[in-house]
Amino acid sequence: MAEQTVNTDENLVKCLTDCCENYFTLKKGDALSRRNALKEIHNYILILKPDSFQESNLNSLLDSLSQSLTSSLSDGSEKCRELSVAILKIIFSRFSICSESLSSLFKALANRLGKTDEREQSEEIRILEIELINEVIERTNCSLLLNLNDIASIISACIVDECPEMKRKGCECLSLLAFKESQFHMIGGTFLTPLLGTITHQHMKTRVLCIKALGKIVDYLNCEEFEKAISYLAQRLFDHSPAVRLAATEVVGSMMLELKDRYSYFPRLIPIILSTLYDEVLEVRSKGKELWHKSGNQYLKENDKDYKDLIDFPQETPKNYPNAEDRPPVGCRILVQRNSYKIFPPLLTELSDWLADTRIKCSKVLYSIILHSEEKITSQLTAAVDGIAFSAKDESKECVEMAIKAAELLGYFVDPNLLCDTIMTLIHKTPSSSNLRIFAASIQGCSSEYSVECFQEILKFLASSSISRLRKADEQTHLLLCVEALLSSGNKIDHNCSEFIFTILLSVAGLSKIDTIIQKAEELLVKLAVVQSYTVPSLFEKHLLPFLKSLTSNYELWNLQSPEMPIFNYLLLSDHLYPEAIKTVIPVFLNNLHPSKDARVRSIILSLISPTLNCLSPTECEGMSEDILTLIRSGIFPNLTWMAGKTASKLRTLAAASLFEIVGKSSNPALVKHLGDEILPILATLADDDETTTRLLSCKILESILPLVNDCIDDQKIHNTCFQLLRCMDDESDDVRIMTVRVLKAYVKSFPSDYDWNMYKAHVKSIYENVLIHMDDKNEKIRQSVLNLLKDIGFAAPDVLLDEVESKRYVMSANDLCDNLIAHIKNIKV
Repeated sequence: MAEQTVNTDENLVKCLTDCCENYFTLKKGDALSRRNALKEIHNYILILKPDSFQESNLNSLLDSLSQSLTSSLSDGSEKCRELSVAILKIIFSRFSICSESLSSLFKALANRLGKTDEREQSEEIRILEIELINEVIERTNCSLLLNLNDIASIISACIVDECPEMKRKGCECLSLLAFKESQFHMIGGTFLTPLLGTITHQHMKTRVLCIKALGKIVDYLNCEEFEKAISYLAQRLFDHSPAVRLAATEVVGSMMLELKDRYSYFPRLIPIILSTLYDEVLEVRSKGKELWHKSGNQYLKENDKDYKDLIDFPQETPKNYPNAEDRPPVGCRILVQRNSYKIFPPLLTELSDWLADTRIKCSKVLYSIILHSEEKITSQLTAAVDGIAFSAKDESKECVEMAIKAAELLGYFVDPNLLCDTIMTLIHKTPSSSNLRIFAASIQGCSSEYSVECFQEILKFLASSSISRLRKADEQTHLLLCVEALLSSGNKIDHNCSEFIFTILLSVAGLSKIDTIIQKAEELLVKLAVVQSYTVPSLFEKHLLPFLKSLTSNYELWNLQSPEMPIFNYLLLSDHLYPEAIKTVIPVFLNNLHPSKDARVRSIILSLISPTLNCLSPTECEGMSEDILTLIRSGIFPNLTWMAGKTASKLRTLAAASLFEIVGKSSNPALVKHLGDEILPILATLADDDETTTRLLSCKILESILPLVNDCIDDQKIHNTCFQLLRCMDDESDDVRIMTVRVLKAYVKSFPSDYDWNMYKAHVKSIYENVLIHMDDKNEKIRQSVLNLLKDIGFAAPDVLLDEVESKRYVMSANDLCDNLIAHIKNIKV
């Protein structure tokens, strides 16, 4: 049986030899003949055993056949080329071939696969050819040094081939060559350009293989090439495919562990591997964490002499360590701490990248670096704070959130005095919302109490006018967050600290236009009072006067844009004023009510007078009579003077309203009596004002003060004032006419019962004449008011009134009212 097998092999070899000789003679024949010959060769060689040629000493035949087939790679027939590649693949995978044949093959394939005129046009054959090369590299045990240039040319061409499958085969072939060939370092760098051109290919599998191939050559790149490669590799961590990100993670992790010059490249590799710890896919995060921990442990072992104490006596996790994170291994922490000064400059640059994904990833890396650096971040504190500040003002919500978390970490790890100085310097340069927010976060993250000096310095800084008087809503919100964090810090609030916080909260509440912010400031005021075991009124009593003096120190310069104006407004409407504070306020009123001041400023101040003085009790009001008189004479009266224009008219109305609140509702007769001589002429003028409201207010004031001034003012002045008021009976406003009736009633009744009206009979007659005609008014209410008025004041000169009514009864339509009035007068006379 064995003899029969040997004979069979010999027959097969003989047949193959005949076919080969036949093929050699047909090389210039027709394509069909060549194809049939190649098919026969393929069939025979496929079933022959590898040792058959050695036993028959026919290795030279294989060499000749491979040489001939190599030439056939450029055959005009596509099928012949395909069969040639298939036969060569079998030969090189199963039989031993001389190096000359290998060289010929690689040169031929370099022409067929490279960018030459002889390039193979068929994608299927090109794929077979690169598979052939892959087979040769895998099966060959000898060095390919002499053929490396041709192989490099072939693989480079395949990687940039337009066929995706060729790209993938090229990357696989490159990885295999790097593994097999000891002299690969001589050509490793030549693959960088084609790989970087393919690493962004649209097919995910192609990108994965390209990344893995790139990992094989990084050890053979110079510094410039390595920087370029690592940049492209880092971009793949933003790839939408988790498989691609996983491949990039594995390559970077491998570089951290195996790269020959990895210590030099740690500053570039560490941020990349750290970024994988925050990938959205668990598998990528897990792989990144695994490789990162391996890198840290390996570094610790490689430098065990330097870190022997840390290895033998590991430190305990600090108290109150951030719960959201597991503490990184000591090797990882050391790696970051030793390289942070090189990591920060490029990281800060990347934080300003135009792509949101890049900024988000960098903000996460920044957080991770601070987490790993722990208290050693102090050496890079300025850079860390700058990076956090940059992220905190990003448009991306995720960036902002990471910045806040990073700021909290800084508060935990860094000495409060040093950290606050750094952040306060930043805020002083740019007092923005984002900077205040990171300050609040750092205060919240602080793991220990501040020193007394530091605590006071923080509050003093926040209470400064450049910070506490910020106007934007988000700035005010974050300033309140700072205050809230400080109140919750556990530090003792002494008098100075309380005063600073009081200043901040009142400033924010006064300047804010948003109810929720005002409400928050008021809640913190209550909290401040509770912390000190005070009530809110006692807190105001304690701090209001110093705050007012500070606030009004420049009141001469106030205008509508002054931040002090809304704060002053809020303060006076807070219902927490007391006499001493109001005495401080009155000079501010006087200065800002001067006619030279802007009308809008004066209108605001006029609206504040009444609520301010309403805080005073009657006793306190009496004690401040002189100040109030000064305010009326020097502040309100000048704004009651007639001037042309709608603005001046509105101001007169506001001033009249303020005067009515002070004088018309006054429970201090002495105050009214002091003003009697001055106020009557002004009121008489106001009764003729363009504004209905002003005329109405004038009448109301007169009605209130007439009973109080009749015994301290010359009668003639009172009579003249009320005589001038008679024209208001013809006012276009019914309200003014009714109010005039009330004033005339108060006027007559304000005189004593024994007053001699005969002296002013002509004046009284004039009143009767002017009023009586209005008993014919269309308005029923006015008719009744006039009737009641004449009944009430008829006692002054009943004969005169009777004569007047009887003389006009027959020309008036209101006969019933006239009869009613006549009957009433006759009863008076009886």
